[in-house]
Amino acid sequence: MNEYDVVIIGAGPGGMTAALYTQRANLKTVMLEKAAPGGKMMTTWEVENYTGLGKVTGFEISEKMFNHTQELGVEYKYGDVVKIEDFGEYKEVHTASNEVYKAKAVIIGTGTVPRGTNAPGEARLSGRGVSWCAICDGAFFKERDIVVLGGGNSAIEEAVYLTKMVKHITVINFVDSLQADAKAVDQAKETGKIDFMLGYEVISFNGDNELTSVTLRNVKTKEEQELATEGAFVFIGQIPETKFLEGLGVTNKYGYIEVDAGMRTKVPGIFGIGDVLDKELRQIITAASDGTIAAVNVSKYIETLEK
Repeated sequence: MNEYDVVIIGAGPGGMTAALYTQRANLKTVMLEKAAPGGKMMTTWEVENYTGLGKVTGFEISEKMFNHTQELGVEYKYGDVVKIEDFGEYKEVHTASNEVYKAKAVIIGTGTVPRGTNAPGEARLSGRGVSWCAICDGAFFKERDIVVLGGGNSAIEEAVYLTKMVKHITVINFVDSLQADAKAVDQAKETGKIDFMLGYEVISFNGDNELTSVTLRNVKTKEEQELATEGAFVFIGQIPETKFLEGLGVTNKYGYIEVDAGMRTKVPGIFGIGDVLDKELRQIITAASDGTIAAVNVSKYIETLEK
């Protein structure tokens, strides 16, 4: 069995920041990640609101953060966590590959995954015109007409990024307004490539082997219409990655982890950070802040075990 002081699940900005602090506190630390270091930050085209860094890509800031953890000697391993068992003064973290990590404390920063519409054709045409990642798939739609679903910051910012490649974008939002920041909306309008259909929902994704159109319904009038498109990027929210926490009693009814101001869950020794929390704001810089707070309180918690 692998034994550590701290197991950090998820190597996003919160997890990597927490690792810096626990490592510097001389706590034996391992980060487990089932994808690439950086999390969703890796697929963010442009970041300009992280203090001191100016304008950088998500890949660049992910690389800087990860390299920093490695310079300090943080252990990093692949791990798809399927269960955490609480034994009081120690926890056991189990992965899909049957690895078991024993630790005095666990920090959970598993983030979220994109929410789908559940409309007919969405799953079938995934990778055939339907996508949830602009930076991953945008290049496949050069000089094509596409739609972007959603009205929040993610949807509008990704739409602006996609204008670098596509011919035209129709942003479709369920409500009759946009929730994105005014600056993001202004940038979208300035591109000259983006139109908005507000108060509409997509009720089906159409096409045999690839997406050819979406069927829309006006939320108020219930009138339906078909809109030709070769691509649909869906940015309508997120689902927390917390199924492996079932039975621990640390999540709310929506699956988000509930913590106090010190990032402590209801279970002593288990902490939550980042987008997976029940919180108002989900940003790179706030996730890093969560990681810092959690790491400091992990150190204090472990000290109480050793008295």
